[in-house]
Formats: sequence, C-alpha cells, structure tokens
Amino acid sequence: MKKHLKILIMMLGFNVYSQVGIGTESPTRTLHVEGNTIIRNLAFKASDSDYTKVLVTDDKGNIDYINKSSILPDKDGSIDKVILNNEFTTPNSTPDATKTLTCGKFEFAFVPNSGTGDVRFRLINAPVTGTTVKVYTTFEQNYETNGFQYQAKSTPKEFTSTNNFIDVPFDGQARIEDGEYNELYLSYPKEPDFYRVSFYRLYQNGKNYWISTCEKF
Repeated sequence: MKKHLKILIMMLGFNVYSQVGIGTESPTRTLHVEGNTIIRNLAFKASDSDYTKVLVTDDKGNIDYINKSSILPDKDGSIDKVILNNEFTTPNSTPDATKTLTCGKFEFAFVPNSGTGDVRFRLINAPVTGTTVKVYTTFEQNYETNGFQYQAKSTPKEFTSTNNFIDVPFDGQARIEDGEYNELYLSYPKEPDFYRVSFYRLYQNGKNYWISTCEKF
C-alpha cells in the first residue's frame, strides 16, 4: 500500500500535465479510459438553474459539453423543429381560456364552453391593418359514438388586424369529449413550416385534464 501511495504521489508531483491512460498505452487526452466506466450516486439536476451544461460524446468517445440552453425549444419559433406541450386541470368540465399554447406563428387554446372542450387558434402577431392572412387547416376527430372523422377545408380561415381566435373546424367546432383525442394540421402562408397540434381531454381523480401539444417541422 505504501509503495502504491508513493508512486501515486510521484505521478501527481511530476506528471500533472501528462496524459494518463487506463487500458491504453497511447492516451490522446489528459485522462484516456479504454473500457466501461461506472459512476454512482449521481444527483438529478434537471431543474437546478446552476447546472447549465450537458455532457456529450463524439464517435471516438471524447467527452465534452454543450450548453443546456442550446437543446431547449426556442420560444420565439425561429428554429426549424419545435415540440411544445401545455397541460392544465380544472375542477369542472369548463377549460381555462387563459391557458394557451404558443408555437411558431400560432397560439392555440380550448374554448371555455361548459362540457364541450372546443378548440381554437389565432396568430401570434396580428396582420397589418388592411391585410389578411389566410390559413388552410386539416382536422382529424376521434370520438366514441361515431369513430373517426376527417375534414380538409377548401376555404381558409382568415385573420385580419383584429386577430380574433377562430374555432377549429368540424361542423362548426371540434368538440372534444372526455377521453377524446384530436389532431389539427396547418401551415403559415408562403413559409415551409408545418404544424401538427394534438388536443386531448381526460377526466380522472376528480379533475379534468386538458392537454395540447404542438409539433413544428
């Protein structure tokens, strides 16, 4: 033991800037390990704002880091791919109109009608006065009594400078019953981005869960 300790002290004293290899005689970094590594008792720090970096490796096993912020969704919708979620609960069958989901060019919400759970959307930025933005939509509705229904409207939803919420189509509104899952597809005029928005409603444990997810491709 003393002999090993003496060797370790000598290494620390004379090889501080050397490359050390474990399982290899040709290290390429300050510490080079060839073989499996076990690290125990790690703490979960996902919600700790002081932890801002994520470890990454290349195909050679080199370990470095990237900033955590670089892999988070960009809230202004300027990156190519975005997945955003919105979930809230209510004690009754009326959704909260203030709990909206913003994604890319659009804002989505449940309509605050008792018992129906209709859905609607509008633009993040209102069109300039005197102009109109036309948005075409496709909607898929799944529900217990009649099964699956599909609607691709030949007429667009038109937004002006007032930028009011417009109900998602299906014979007026897309009513989402308990346990029902619906999907909305749309794109912004003259832009390559494509949006798929999922709406889900579920009653359990004495609460109504309202869930919407936006994927921007």
